[in-house]
Amino acid sequence: MKKVLKGLFFYEVESCSGPLVDLYETGDELVCEVDLPGTDLANLSIKVYEDLLLIENAGCPEGDEEMFPGGFRYLCMERSLKAFRRVVKLPILVNTLAATACYNDGVLSVRFPKLKGKVIRVEIERKGN
Repeated sequence: MKKVLKGLFFYEVESCSGPLVDLYETGDELVCEVDLPGTDLANLSIKVYEDLLLIENAGCPEGDEEMFPGGFRYLCMERSLKAFRRVVKLPILVNTLAATACYNDGVLSVRFPKLKGKVIRVEIERKGN
């Protein structure tokens, strides 16, 4: 059952190897929060295609000396510097053109205003008698 519910909100190519994501709604917004500690924002890309939010990071090239100034070596590294792509299905109607993104304390927050539903009355045309 957990796998079925997860499939409603997340599009996964393989297993979830990207950053952790929280998705919640308030009265006016849909909010997606992504844990990205130490991320270089120059490598980060956020896109929306139809009802999918795509968050991508180009990552750190292999052997990039600038990432480790001072000549140290990691003994334990659990926070990945690898490239990733997370695709999150937006479960409700939102205004994707008015989305905002903010990076604070290692967390990326992407906010979408909710679209208000409208009831449109359709007039019936009478033909014949």
